[in-house]
Amino acid sequence: HLPLYSSPFSGRNVTLLLLLSFSLEQTFASLYKRVAKKPGTCPKERLTCRAKVQDLCKTDFSCDGFLKCCSFACGKKCMDPYEEPCMLPLDPGNCKNMTQHWYFDLKYNLCKPFKYGGCQGNANNFFSKEDCMKACSLTDKKGLCPLFPFKNRMECSPLCKSDNDCPETEKCCDSVCGFVCVTPWKVKTGLCPQKLTCPKIDKPKCLIDEDCPLEEKCCLHCGLKCLEPRD
Repeated sequence: HLPLYSSPFSGRNVTLLLLLSFSLEQTFASLYKRVAKKPGTCPKERLTCRAKVQDLCKTDFSCDGFLKCCSFACGKKCMDPYEEPCMLPLDPGNCKNMTQHWYFDLKYNLCKPFKYGGCQGNANNFFSKEDCMKACSLTDKKGLCPLFPFKNRMECSPLCKSDNDCPETEKCCDSVCGFVCVTPWKVKTGLCPQKLTCPKIDKPKCLIDEDCPLEEKCCLHCGLKCLEPRD
């Protein structure tokens, strides 16, 4: 008689192989989820969300190019990690389901309504004026960024993208080592007189408004000097 031969593909072995394969698949999927992130940092959520809006992505790799999947304005969306969302231009998207949303107009420092098509667009997009103001009203705080010397400037990773990223009254300013949060120079109200055609430039008498007495401002007027502001 021939000896009985036990096939490696018996029912029990096949079941074990399937279980092992499934286990490895889940392990690799779990590892992939942990490491599958693109470089860059998402902006912090700035709203207290009463209701969640529809997510437009699941992971960073749901997004094109270098865009990341970020939680912002009460839902996940593809965002540029190196751009301040409130500084992005108006983008109504490509779809035709027109509904009124709001965006932040950086030029006028206020929120304006626009017709959103319902898909794509960018992160400067809010359901209400209230949400828009909460998220973006601190994008450009009062004050003037200090002047840093350009000599010995280094290439550094930015620590902020806009004034929104800075605590209290600090502003996001360019420094000798990338953008950082700093205490701004105060700017007095009013406008400097119109500039002149100067035969020569005088030695500066001031550098910032705070160097000037009372309501006078530090103005470029054939050299920096303290002048009464014009109306």
